Amino acid sequence: MKLISTLGVISVVFLSGCVTQSSLISKGNFEKLGFYDGAGGRVALTTEKLDKISDKYDATETPNHQEYMQGYNKGRDNYCSIEHVLQLGEQGDSNWGICEYRSEVPLFKAKWQQGFERYMSREPIL
Repeated sequence: MKLISTLGVISVVFLSGCVTQSSLISKGNFEKLGFYDGAGGRVALTTEKLDKISDKYDATETPNHQEYMQGYNKGRDNYCSIEHVLQLGEQGDSNWGICEYRSEVPLFKAKWQQGFERYMSREPIL
């Protein structure tokens, strides 16, 4: 299961390397832009920031923040997987970043706690 999730994240990162922000904006593909931002663990663009970036790349289509957010939420859900939350705990990280929306979900909270307990049980490095 962990291998499948890892391969999924690697494939998203690999594919996102082939697609640039400017090409997605120039094609008016705001949903895919949002997906790549969420899957990359980045904070969502505001309407104003999306407008500014679209102006920068001379987009032919009007920026659609609703489409962007639909894609972003899907990408963020991929990024904020059970495995990622477990890793946050294993790193001793209590800041969930863009995954904060998962922090009150019992399964995710339990996985983070499991990882955090592993982190706390490690021998200190001297």
